[in-house]
Amino acid sequence: MYCAGIRPATNVADASYDAKRPCSTCIRSHSYAAAHAPPGTDLPPHPECTYDESSEPQPAETQDSPKNRFERLESRINELEALLQEKEHVPTSRSRPASVNGSREPSSFIMGFPDALDITDRAFPLDGHADISPIGNGSALDDLAGVASFASGASRHVPLDALLFSGNSHGFPGSSPLSVGLEVMSTGWPKNLPNYSFLRHLVEAYFTFTPCASRMFHMSTFMASLSLPPSHPKFPLPAILHAMCALGSMYTASVSPTPSPPLPSYCPGGGNALNSSDSNSFGEQQIRFAKDAIEVALRTTSDLFSVLQAQIVVSLWFWYNARWSEACMAFALSLRYAVPCGLNACPPFGSISSSDMSASSVIPPAANVIEDETRRNTFWFAYMMERHFAAINNFAMMLDDEDIAQMLPVRGDLFERGVLVPPSQRQWSFQADVLTNHPEEQIDSFVLHVKATLLLSRVKIFNGRYRVKRHLGVPDMQPDPTVLPNLPSDCDRTQAVPAFVELDRLISEFKQSLPTKFKDPLYNGVIDVSMFTAISTVHFATIVLHEGHARIGRPACVSSCRVLEAARAILNLLYEAYSTSHNLALLGVFPLVCWFVAGRVLVRFLKAAIEAQSESHVTTLRAEVDFIRSVICKIGEGVPHAHHYGRMLNGYLAQTCGKEYVTPVSPPSVIPSRNSSSSTSSSPLTSS
Repeated sequence: MYCAGIRPATNVADASYDAKRPCSTCIRSHSYAAAHAPPGTDLPPHPECTYDESSEPQPAETQDSPKNRFERLESRINELEALLQEKEHVPTSRSRPASVNGSREPSSFIMGFPDALDITDRAFPLDGHADISPIGNGSALDDLAGVASFASGASRHVPLDALLFSGNSHGFPGSSPLSVGLEVMSTGWPKNLPNYSFLRHLVEAYFTFTPCASRMFHMSTFMASLSLPPSHPKFPLPAILHAMCALGSMYTASVSPTPSPPLPSYCPGGGNALNSSDSNSFGEQQIRFAKDAIEVALRTTSDLFSVLQAQIVVSLWFWYNARWSEACMAFALSLRYAVPCGLNACPPFGSISSSDMSASSVIPPAANVIEDETRRNTFWFAYMMERHFAAINNFAMMLDDEDIAQMLPVRGDLFERGVLVPPSQRQWSFQADVLTNHPEEQIDSFVLHVKATLLLSRVKIFNGRYRVKRHLGVPDMQPDPTVLPNLPSDCDRTQAVPAFVELDRLISEFKQSLPTKFKDPLYNGVIDVSMFTAISTVHFATIVLHEGHARIGRPACVSSCRVLEAARAILNLLYEAYSTSHNLALLGVFPLVCWFVAGRVLVRFLKAAIEAQSESHVTTLRAEVDFIRSVICKIGEGVPHAHHYGRMLNGYLAQTCGKEYVTPVSPPSVIPSRNSSSSTSSSPLTSS
């Protein structure tokens, strides 16, 4: 005990003791307390000194005492430091070997085939959060211990790609190697993106199998930027990565595919899309994340060009997945985004307006040649996709060709190396001879693909504006009897319009003017996808120009002959492609549209042969139609876009010729024989 208000001297370190009992300090304290105590206070008569008395016994330290917890914390920190040092000596390269064509060669991205990643037997959480249950229970210190064991165990036994989703996870180069096992602890990785390893897998799939992807993005530059920390200003826009993940997931078996939506109500046999529900597949989730990220980027960033690139990839996903209404709007937005970026026109051919508000572009000038050419390529890619989609409907297009004053792209090899090609050595979109003059030092298959699309656009513009211009009395839109003097009087007089005849001549000249090595997309024994699409586009343009005027079954109908030749030219291209080992699903969307249109033309001729009771023609035409049906339906097993076109072609065949002609088909093991009635030559360009 000690007196109230008296501080005991309880240890020898106190400087106020004098080794007496009671000590002088306690005596003075007792005297002071007695002199100043209020009346009635009960005080001991003598001071009770506590100097050098043993303290009361303390309870034994428990496992959760502060001292033990501190020691355990130090121990765990030492363990984590040891684990970090151990991992620093382990190689963690994520790159894959490059293929012979220079692109990364993922293990097995082709649709429907197994993938090398050891994640196919796992269920992936698709809610944007990783499973952290192993470290989620107990005290904070227990959690730290769990993290250490989780990091050590996961790094040794769980494939990195098994962690498909971690809401704020990464594992990117330049971060601590410990983040591989502690991905859920990192806050720098963009939300809703897959972890770095799986993201890179999907991005490589996108570049390897999406036609022309390496022209819209400079692949080596993009992959290098993907290796940067997410906080770096050159790290790709998250919207682009989400869109690439969605499209890239179509090429890998690691992710369940997005199911086909219902056939739209505006298509024959279509239904009400409102009755369908979202599949919530990985691809669909990533597209939603991409759209959300685009909206955020439009509000928060000045990088409108990256937004344009993301929008194009989103548009492609919609088209591949038969979301045609959304694709229509998305392609329109893509091309419209290019206008404020100033990509539709190149100096010195901009506006002459002198207003202070008349900047030709809202984005800063390109920093180097690669960036400048990437912008130009991206514009032309957006242009081609919008024109391809618009060609299959009667809607007006989103950007007038007269508002385009842009140089054509440079060759792919020059683009890869960043070689500056001055305007004096380039062709412009508005040049009079751009579709018939092809300097070999300036062109490759991608450039010719752009030119073929320019030709298709001219046909589309003619069809859309013909009636108005004829009504206004435009001379080129008035029928001229001297143009086609042998045209029967009961035929469509549009075929005698000078502008129509000029377009027909231009299509023929374009095919004839191609350099020899570009006339066959299998010139080197391997399909050149851009050239395959370019040549298909030219024949498709012939059908778009002539089909509305074809009187099939009527003698001397020029348009009937043109559309049959074009349809069989497209069929010959398909025969050639089918004879290779190439996966036809990887040719892109538009070649399949061309096959569908060719099949529809052949169905019309099949009906005419049935009505004329010409058995030989019926047999030939039916074999041609069935071959196209079989290829489209086979691709449709994995691609919703092809699935819908297969259904529509079957429906058109049943409606036109009868249900008895819609028999089950499968791709033949050998190419059907092609006689003179279906092919005039082995070259795909001779049937003009």
